[in-house]
Amino acid sequence: MENKGNRQTSLKTFNLYKYLKEQSFHSMSFPYFLATQDTYKEATVRFPFRTFTYGIGITYSGESNLFKIGSADFEVKAGSLTTIGPGIVSQWMGNYSGDHDTIYFTEDLFNDILNVNFLNSLPFFLPGGKHVIQLQQPETEKIKLLFNLLKAFKEDKKLMPGLTHSLLTLVSDLHNFSNNETQPHTNNKETMAGKFRSLVAKHFPEQKDVSFYASALNITPKYLSEILMEISGKPAKMLIDEHIAMEAKSLLRQTTMTVQEICYWLGYDDTSYFTKVFKKWEGMLPLAYRKL
Repeated sequence: MENKGNRQTSLKTFNLYKYLKEQSFHSMSFPYFLATQDTYKEATVRFPFRTFTYGIGITYSGESNLFKIGSADFEVKAGSLTTIGPGIVSQWMGNYSGDHDTIYFTEDLFNDILNVNFLNSLPFFLPGGKHVIQLQQPETEKIKLLFNLLKAFKEDKKLMPGLTHSLLTLVSDLHNFSNNETQPHTNNKETMAGKFRSLVAKHFPEQKDVSFYASALNITPKYLSEILMEISGKPAKMLIDEHIAMEAKSLLRQTTMTVQEICYWLGYDDTSYFTKVFKKWEGMLPLAYRKL
């Protein structure tokens, strides 16, 4: 099995953050990037991709779209606040053409004003987090106001960290309010589902059986699947497979790793078996998917 350090290098063959910057002729020296619907129209990224930055987005208008993050499906529509952190694989499943604003940034943005561990304490940036919440119009307008300030001062490296931190604080407050508004019974099950997704993101290369995750959550496999069916409409095993499939598709399109290397990365010892299960998931062989 190859060295993990080498695999980390391979993973960064395609970096959406840098790609969008290049498409928009944005300075690579700035540790942040502002994107709108026009940015994505030009980029045409139609495959699952792994993020290497933090991202915050707000949708103002347009048709409802599906945003797949790992094994979780999120509906994005007018008023949707979207957050994602580094290392997470996601994919836009529809034509995301409605009006929206997004900021991507790295930890370097806050080097001079706060401990970057602050970012790692925000659950909506972590695997299994609540990556999309729905806002009312007044809250959407507050987010829009901050994005207008970010766009107005985007060339000012001294002001951008403070403005972005203000946005982060508001986003954190909105998430806390959303969690408090959720019914306790539903919130407990959503929390359990989030913990499951977080565990899958961390352990899937070594653990692909439902029993491992049920044991880690101190519940039975049957009850775990019942919770996940209620929250997502899918049983535990299907969600594990979907997460692995997203990782595989990202590696096939985002890196130059061979099928064998991807097989090992995902925790499979037998390339022929991995090829077989991939075809079962996607209806085609890995190399055929890479050529799409």
